[in-house]
Amino acid sequence: MDAAMGRRPFDNLIKNIRLVNVFSGEIYPVEIGISGGFVAFVDDVGDTDRGEQLGESPFPAAVSVFDGKGALAVPGFIDSHVHIESSMLTPGNFAGLVIPRGTTTVVTDPHEIANVMGIRGVAYMLEAGRNLPMYQFALAPSCVPAVPELESSGAVFGRDEMALMLKMDGVLGVAEVMDYKGVLSGSERISEILDLAIEEEVFIQGHFFGDNPRELAGYLCGGPHSNHEFMTGTEALSAVRAGMTVDARDSSFTRDIASIVGGLEGLKSPRNLTLCTDDRHPAEIRHSGHMDDCLRSAVAAGLDPIEAIRAITINTSMAYGLNRLGAIAPGYAANINLVNNLKDFKVHEVFFEGDLVASSGKLLTGVLPAATLRVNSSIRDVERDVESENTVHLENFSEDKLRIRAPVEEGEVDIRVIRHLSGQTALTEPVVEKVRVKGGFVSLEGRPNLNFIAIFNRHENNPNFSVGLISNFHLPEGAVAGTVCHDSHNLALVYTNTADALRAVEEIIRIGGGTAFARGDELESLALPVAGLMSRLPAEELIPEVERMNGILRKAGIRADNPVMHIAAVALPVIPRVKITDKGLVDTEAQCFLNLFPTGDQ
Repeated sequence: MDAAMGRRPFDNLIKNIRLVNVFSGEIYPVEIGISGGFVAFVDDVGDTDRGEQLGESPFPAAVSVFDGKGALAVPGFIDSHVHIESSMLTPGNFAGLVIPRGTTTVVTDPHEIANVMGIRGVAYMLEAGRNLPMYQFALAPSCVPAVPELESSGAVFGRDEMALMLKMDGVLGVAEVMDYKGVLSGSERISEILDLAIEEEVFIQGHFFGDNPRELAGYLCGGPHSNHEFMTGTEALSAVRAGMTVDARDSSFTRDIASIVGGLEGLKSPRNLTLCTDDRHPAEIRHSGHMDDCLRSAVAAGLDPIEAIRAITINTSMAYGLNRLGAIAPGYAANINLVNNLKDFKVHEVFFEGDLVASSGKLLTGVLPAATLRVNSSIRDVERDVESENTVHLENFSEDKLRIRAPVEEGEVDIRVIRHLSGQTALTEPVVEKVRVKGGFVSLEGRPNLNFIAIFNRHENNPNFSVGLISNFHLPEGAVAGTVCHDSHNLALVYTNTADALRAVEEIIRIGGGTAFARGDELESLALPVAGLMSRLPAEELIPEVERMNGILRKAGIRADNPVMHIAAVALPVIPRVKITDKGLVDTEAQCFLNLFPTGDQ
């Protein structure tokens, strides 16, 4: 207030810039005075009457002055929904990658690590995300596991666990309620979680599929406020009209912003539209961008540039009740990006709480606390307890469990198969195929389009596993194994023969999680030892390792933009239409188990 009134100098003055005002929608020349990390005063230097209004006494000279050289000043970008674990980076290394792109705030759902390590994992992500030149808020994971009746993971969260997490510093509300069928059917566990969130009056993040108007209404009445799973403009338009916040997503799995923007064409200033990345891999962030890339996608699809900026600033802050974020105005946190124009959105400078933290695409030296690029220096105990712990427990694993016992000894049999849909990493459909049986076990002889697929629970004291078949995975030889398997993150294994499968699993155990490929004498891996999800390496070292592994899997035959993650969604029982979990083959729409052999149906 003293700086705003001219009674003390600004800590920093940013001059020679044009403000993109997210409140009025205007663009005009300003100077921004900053004090104590907040915007104190925005001087409209194009207003000829302003000098008279300010009186005769000029403002005291600022402690430091930054020349913006005519750039546009926009609020720091906010990602409305992201899983940091999907970047394969720890929170500090993630910050080092996205801050130069203009992302100064993220709202995270740490349910990936929560499914592995429970509340300890959530506490780790919160602690490791503090004392950084960005805000890493979190939501309390609501679906650990996503559907307990259909899968198991390393933890189970109910009302009591949610109550504990909602008291943690930095937790804004309840994370994506993935079991949308459970919401609509009145599942006891989900109802208890939603009742708690409503009692506490916190934000409830949604996870909804389809365009059924009654189901949408029922889901909203159940409590969730938002959704990032819409893939079509028709779905998004119905949701916006119903008051749901649509988090339009461009992730490494699916890019939905263009179709959603197209569906909202003609709407004037939808306040309930935000943009998010959900799951974005480090190479894509490095090469294409983060929220700046989402901006470009939205504008290219026809969204007005100022509306696109609002969608990753003020709209998101209002949705989450972050009342001092998302705008450049008096009393708001001085998180400011200087960009070249409203088409490329190339970020030249990034200010966080008034300090210049990134310039020309690079994080400034000394911005992050000592050792942050490994782990925040103030949480070394967390590093010892969490980052160094091997979470791959497969004591009961054996090669004989990798075969499928058939209902006949010889001949042929019909079997249900998970078929990957072309171009859709996460979406699958059930088909029935005829396969050979030899010595009482399913054989893939003569069926090069098929692979075995297995899910083994990798958490302590849980022997669950199941085996099935998958088509269109495009692995003609060998075996690929991975512990990044949303969202329970059990061990997923796709293979043509048991010998290679066994070697791939042994390698996963050795490296503490990640991805492994075995084919004869060939054995390659990507180590993700932090909960089997993340690496301790900074982005500049991890990205070449990921690209190396992607190249190996492409040569092996896997056709995907990011082959390392091709196996990641095969076990997620809330994504249409058929998945396999550690408990069996699942019809995700009916939310029930399927017999592997149709002849066994009752």
